Amino acid sequence: FSHPNIKFLKLVKIRVSVIGLSAEVRVCTVLARETGGTYHVILDESHYKELLMHHVSPPPASSSSESSLIRMGFPQHTIAVMADQDAKPSFSMAHLENSNDPGLTLGGYFCPQCRAKYCELPVECKVCGLTLVSAPHLARSYHHLFPLDAFEEVPVEQYMGERYCQGCQGEIRDHHVYICKVCHSAFCVECDLFAHDTLHCCPCCIHSHPGPPCM
Repeated sequence: FSHPNIKFLKLVKIRVSVIGLSAEVRVCTVLARETGGTYHVILDESHYKELLMHHVSPPPASSSSESSLIRMGFPQHTIAVMADQDAKPSFSMAHLENSNDPGLTLGGYFCPQCRAKYCELPVECKVCGLTLVSAPHLARSYHHLFPLDAFEEVPVEQYMGERYCQGCQGEIRDHHVYICKVCHSAFCVECDLFAHDTLHCCPCCIHSHPGPPCM
């Protein structure tokens, strides 16, 4: 089975996934397989919701993905009060287009390139075009592309090292120890879940290498 649209999608590296509501369709099977996506047919409403939520988080980036640089600015939030002698009220660029918003304000985020002011991030600067974000915004996007590998689950009887978690520093009382495959640090199940669901990185790897492997 060959179709020019499928060939084009594969050529431009567009991944296509399909959620089917009825019986399997061959063209959907080929489309998902050739583009590196997935194809599932739902069983019921709960199964449909499960499949749909699976696609909410972006898939990991492939090793063949081309990298491109994007200029970004990381403005600090400036807070000022009227009592400050150097405080000068100014307009936010977003307020200039909306007459319902308040006019002159003191604090805000100032573009590091042109000093235009904004009240919220992320935003594209209307003056110089620089993308303004905060570090947490970037981290939330980054960790989906490069997820933390699962720790190795080892029965506590077979673990020969010290039975203390490198995350919370508490004694490991679980039936299993979770070992980072990079730095070989041991973690309890709570810290394993915290590292994968919240931190999205191994805390011991970050301390060992100044350049963090993940965010």
